[in-house]
Amino acid sequence: MNQNKLLLRTALGPTLGGTSYLVAQYLPPSPYWDAVLRAAPAGLLLLAIKPALPKGMWWWRSLAVGALNIGFFFGLLFVSAQRLSSGVSATIGALSTLFAIGFAVPVLRERIRPVQYAAAIVGIGGVALLVFRGDSSLDALGVVAGLGSALSLGLGSVLSRRWGRPEGIGGITFASWTLLGGSAVLLPIAVLAEGAPPSITLSQLGGLVWVAFGCSALAYYLLLSGLQALPISLSAPLPLLGPVSAGFFGWLIAGETLAPLQLLGGAIVLASVLWATWPRKPKAPVPDTPLPVPTAEPLAPLADRR
Repeated sequence: MNQNKLLLRTALGPTLGGTSYLVAQYLPPSPYWDAVLRAAPAGLLLLAIKPALPKGMWWWRSLAVGALNIGFFFGLLFVSAQRLSSGVSATIGALSTLFAIGFAVPVLRERIRPVQYAAAIVGIGGVALLVFRGDSSLDALGVVAGLGSALSLGLGSVLSRRWGRPEGIGGITFASWTLLGGSAVLLPIAVLAEGAPPSITLSQLGGLVWVAFGCSALAYYLLLSGLQALPISLSAPLPLLGPVSAGFFGWLIAGETLAPLQLLGGAIVLASVLWATWPRKPKAPVPDTPLPVPTAEPLAPLADRR
């Protein structure tokens, strides 16, 4: 698969993930259990499709990638969302793009062009316009949790690229390990923070089915497969599409209205992602032209010199 097609396929992951905001109203009011019920069934489904268990170092690597991309990410994100306005929390979370391309330099030895840093900063500004609601109250613990969530996702993205996946293991199986690793981290947090699992109504069950299999199983398979194959400089901006997807589907399906500033923010995010991922022609190499070698003129015969 060429790089452009892989980029489009990977972008579908966060786009599907953005629809989870639309169905959040149908989920039980227990965010940590929601995350467990989102990740665990998705991981079990993918494992049933392509069963295989980790071997050797991949036991702890799968747990580490799952903890960073799902467990710690969701856990800290919920703390941030509880203590900050949704706009501030989402804007801090968008910093994961900058963290990812920052980690790519020392961990992957990847060269990041200045334009990609600039595009990430512009995209974060677009997210702020898209989700900001005028409530700018800040809480120190909420800010720290939001930064920790973004840091976790940024580092998890880079390690997914650094480690790849074991030989002979496909993207579906690897995504299942990642989802189950994240569930293993989230489960004790859910028990300690919220106690027993909540009772689930029929409408909530429908929401959980979509969140687990559409927003998690399929979305994480697409995203993780792309992270392992694409340079971080190209894949890091793609999670910024999540808030744009949430706003679009909220307007399309739920009839939510979008203010002019929100429309501008969504346009800025899309433009920044295109700016960062647009294929650029490599500079033509300067041809190595050999310098002329000076040659000594033959001496004139002695009679001529007289």
